[in-house]
Amino acid sequence: MDPRVLTVYKSPFPKKRIGRDIDGGYVIIDIPNVDYSIILACGIGGDTSFEEDFNNKYPNVKSYLFDGTIDEIPTKNDKFTFIKKNIDNFNDDNTTNMHDIIDNYDNIFLKMDIEGAEIPWLKGLSSQQMNKFKQIVIEFHWPFSDKEIDAFNKLNNSHYLVHFHGNNNCGVRYHNGVIIPDVFECTYLHKSYFGLYPEFNTEPIPTIFDMPNLKGRQDIYIDYPPFVFK
Repeated sequence: MDPRVLTVYKSPFPKKRIGRDIDGGYVIIDIPNVDYSIILACGIGGDTSFEEDFNNKYPNVKSYLFDGTIDEIPTKNDKFTFIKKNIDNFNDDNTTNMHDIIDNYDNIFLKMDIEGAEIPWLKGLSSQQMNKFKQIVIEFHWPFSDKEIDAFNKLNNSHYLVHFHGNNNCGVRYHNGVIIPDVFECTYLHKSYFGLYPEFNTEPIPTIFDMPNLKGRQDIYIDYPPFVFK
C-alpha cells in the first residue's frame, strides 16, 4: 500500500463529532442543506451513540443498522431498521453486500467499522455504487498489503479523504517510509463538493474534534505528509 493513497485534503465545510467521546464516535463533515436518503451503519456492537446523534441531527433519514454478532440493538427507534447480518462482498443467510439497498438509493451516508471486511466489501462495489455515497466514515484495520490497493483506488476515484485519526488502541508501524497507525478512522467526502484543485490538509492530527479511542492512553500525533502538509 502506497501511503499517498491516504493523502488528506481540507474539507470545504465544517467538521462535527457525532457519537460518544471514546471508540464509536466519528468526525463527520457538516454539509449545508444536505439531503441524505438513508444511513447505512455497519458494525454496531453494543453502541448506537453515533446512530442516535445522527438521527437527532437528521431526523428524516431512515437508518439501516447491520451487525451479525448481536441479537438486538440497545436503542429502540422507529427510524432504525436492524439487520442481523455481517457485511462482506457476498450474500448468504448471515452476510450481505447491501447491493440491494445501495442500488435503490442515492445520497447515502455510510458508517462502517467491520474489523477488516471493509476491504473485500469496497472491492466488490461498482463505480456507480461508489458515487451513491455522499459521505463515508470508515475504520480501516491493518490495510498494508497489496490486496488493499484496489479498495483505496476505488475510494479515491470518487471521494477525497478529509479527516484522518489513528486508533490509539492498536499501535503504529513504519510503512514505505511513513509512520502510519495500524488501525485508523477516515472521513471521505464526495468529489462533487470540491473545486478543481482541493487544498491539502494543514491541520495537525488529532484535531479538536478527535478523542482517543482508548480512554487514558495518549492519542497518536501526526504532523507530516501525506496526512498533514506544512
